[in-house]
Amino acid sequence: MTVLLWLSVGLPGLGALVVRLTGRRSPSVAGAVAVASAVPPALLLAGAATGSRASSDFHWLPGEGLGVGLRLDPLSAAMAATVAGVGAVVLVYSIGYFARDERRASALSGLLAFLAVMQGLVLADGYLALLIFWELVGALSARLIAYTREDPAAPPGAVRAFLTTRSADVGFYLAVLALFTATGSLAFGQLRPGGGLGAIVGAGLVLAAIGKSAQAPLQNWLAGAMAGPTPVSALLHSSTMVAAGVYLLVRSRMLLAGWPLELVGWVGAVTAVAAAVIALAQRDLKRVLAGSTASQLGLMFVAAAAGAPAVAIFQLVTHAVGKAGLFLATGVFQHGRDSVALEQLRGAGRDDRPAFAGFVICALSIAAVPPLAAFWSKDHIVAAAQPRTAWFVLVLLAAAGSSAYLLRPALILWDRAGAGRSKTGAGRMWMLCGVAALSVASLGGGVLGGPLARLLGARSLPSTGESLALSLAALVGGGVIVLLAPRVPAAVRGAAEHQLYTPALQRLAVEVPVATTSRLLSAFELRGLDRGVDAAAAATLAAARASEWIERRGVDAAVDGLAAAVGRGGAASRRLQSGRLYEYLRDAVLGAVAVAVIVALAAL
Repeated sequence: MTVLLWLSVGLPGLGALVVRLTGRRSPSVAGAVAVASAVPPALLLAGAATGSRASSDFHWLPGEGLGVGLRLDPLSAAMAATVAGVGAVVLVYSIGYFARDERRASALSGLLAFLAVMQGLVLADGYLALLIFWELVGALSARLIAYTREDPAAPPGAVRAFLTTRSADVGFYLAVLALFTATGSLAFGQLRPGGGLGAIVGAGLVLAAIGKSAQAPLQNWLAGAMAGPTPVSALLHSSTMVAAGVYLLVRSRMLLAGWPLELVGWVGAVTAVAAAVIALAQRDLKRVLAGSTASQLGLMFVAAAAGAPAVAIFQLVTHAVGKAGLFLATGVFQHGRDSVALEQLRGAGRDDRPAFAGFVICALSIAAVPPLAAFWSKDHIVAAAQPRTAWFVLVLLAAAGSSAYLLRPALILWDRAGAGRSKTGAGRMWMLCGVAALSVASLGGGVLGGPLARLLGARSLPSTGESLALSLAALVGGGVIVLLAPRVPAAVRGAAEHQLYTPALQRLAVEVPVATTSRLLSAFELRGLDRGVDAAAAATLAAARASEWIERRGVDAAVDGLAAAVGRGGAASRRLQSGRLYEYLRDAVLGAVAVAVIVALAAL
């Protein structure tokens, strides 16, 4: 099993390098690597179902209790299989999507590299390894979002996604440091320590999950990330990057017991409704799906907080296949119309009926229409939230919203008025194969609920007759609202279209204080610091001038004077050695007289 663990990460990672170097053969190599990469996670899932457990660690600083490695347990096996399955379908689809792209080798290798680090994230054995792969996922996602160079919205979207999630990841770093300080270990399954360190652990993990899973008030980065290629959106925003926040909550449920999970439930319930409202107002199909993703992830947060982690993972799986299918079908329409604006896609479903059929099946699943996959998981979420009245009401409102925001684009795609304007491009069959595979999974994925619950150790999944009836009522209610098309005040529609003004609030809360602080520091630097620097420079210049005067008038003059005296003394001493005898006699007499005078004076 340990070999399979490393193959799950290594195969797509090595494949990314090979694909990058193969040039024209990159599509076929990428497809083969993607399919092969799904085999080890499938075998891990089969092993976990039979009770197998495994881990493989590299002990970094073992004396300090730090290690990095991979592990097999029910949760990691379920997540790895989901990532690999959806990833393989998206890679096969991408062969057609990037058929005429000169940089397709770069795109395909980037997707494989992302699969590798995401597998490392869900298979990580401990918070240190999880944090490493968590950061790699964020970095590679930004690279993939910014892939489309000709789209001016792609780089800003990538930067916004990177900075928003990195800002929330500060909480993860603080949580890891606090946990290690309090317990001396970063292993999974610990209880939250008490006191201030325990509070940092709980708040930090919740903040990291909110940022990665695009929950309020940090949900707006997800809409900006839609500027990336559609296969990137399908992969990152269905089963991988955004799902990592839900995985973190389920993996850390022992550390989050108590008030952190209470906070998670409220954030998820509010986001589920707010993001549904946002999705209803969008004029871009991919932005509609972005709002849908944030809303559905909010429902998973509620399930995790309501004590039903198996339900949260079940919803994650059914949402992954359905939402990825919606994105892939959107990519087919995008190739036919060169746009994802809803008005430009009007009637595109009639032009490409196979893609539209896949879109409708996946939409019906996400909207929880029985007996499709997400109907079962969403019913369990409603039942899990039922003991908490406020959460229960918000979940039902979000369920009605999911019906509404998915029916609206379906009606536009099927509008007869816009039919006949689509074109057929290269690679369409590869793309339709991807849509078909996920449509089939959305049709029958509901049967996975029971086996998944048993795998994760849940005795049963919550369900009541009341929750079922109210779920169906919410489904019908959302559809009726769209069909009636009630007039919505312009102010409300504008607020929803602009992410309920959360970008503006973020600017007020973060950008304005930072900019103000920068201006104050700049003013201090110009008025205070610069004056200080100028005064110091003037003092230094004056000291230099004084030093130069002392050196020139004092030291240099003394040295020159001594040298002149020595020279004169040398010249005078030469006269004493002239070689003339009479001069030597004269000097001897004068010397004797001088000695006599001195002796006489001394005697007195």
